[in-house]
Amino acid sequence: MRAAFVMPVLIGFFVATGCGEPADPTASASTEAPAASPAPATLSPALPATAASTAALSARLDCVRQSGGVLLIGHRGGPTRDYPENAIETFARTYAAGTRVLEVDISETKDGKLVLMHDDDLDRTTTGTGLVIDHTLKDIQSLKLETGTKLTTFSPPTLEAALEWAVKTGAILELDKKRSASFAPVIAAVRAAKAENNVFLITYTDDQAADVHRQNSDLVITATIDSAARLDRLIAAGVKPENLIAWTGIEQPDPQLWRALAARGVESAFGTNGPRATSLDTVYWEDRDGAEYNDLVADGLSILVTGLTDKTGRQLAAARQKSGDCGL
Repeated sequence: MRAAFVMPVLIGFFVATGCGEPADPTASASTEAPAASPAPATLSPALPATAASTAALSARLDCVRQSGGVLLIGHRGGPTRDYPENAIETFARTYAAGTRVLEVDISETKDGKLVLMHDDDLDRTTTGTGLVIDHTLKDIQSLKLETGTKLTTFSPPTLEAALEWAVKTGAILELDKKRSASFAPVIAAVRAAKAENNVFLITYTDDQAADVHRQNSDLVITATIDSAARLDRLIAAGVKPENLIAWTGIEQPDPQLWRALAARGVESAFGTNGPRATSLDTVYWEDRDGAEYNDLVADGLSILVTGLTDKTGRQLAAARQKSGDCGL
């Protein structure tokens, strides 16, 4: 997700969603496996369809906000010391542990294919080197993913495969387009997979938000909103509040803003992820309590992005049950 409240130029999770990397890229991730982790190559089974789970995504988000629940999002898919970021196997592990929404990063290859990769280059997270844009899909899929402490048997997946997995399981992917990729092919992939009800599209500027929404008004988007006035500007530009999530940063909770946006029918998202030394995930768990997460929900937060999906999810079990009742 975004590593700073002020954004750069492109879409991503909430430009650099990950920004300010710790020495170990999984150091701020959840390192506690669920009681029954799926086998490495096993994909999570689809949940039984219910009226809630098949409702429009915007309606399910409204339900979460109105019920006082919280939707947890796993930053970069919820990596651990054993499971790398942006891997379908990692998504399956995180999903099996109870987190239904995964933030993922999308880059474009030399031959115009879309793969899941956060960095411009391959060096940090794979056995390869050099820029993603200088390699073909075949090159990249021959590589293995690394966690920072472990070499895995997993290879970088395509966006197409990730979307197919999300549709099959009922998971939601928050799509963070990196600099090498463009919105048009990302949205085309969503349409081809019939995954419109399984994605959020992240935007970084008001112009991006208005442009993406104008051309794809049925899709849920996220946009940075730091005031009610900024929401008013987006609405004036044609963005429908029912298909909008307000990204409110990772630095300072703003309950007053969250409540004002909720009164306008807009869900607020906030991130406790970030560099290990300074992230709120680290701060909130220093005393091994985690009560601060409950305070965020009590203060009106509807969507929480975290690098610690497992134990934060357990901390917020009651509020997350409400989102489960909403089909999320």
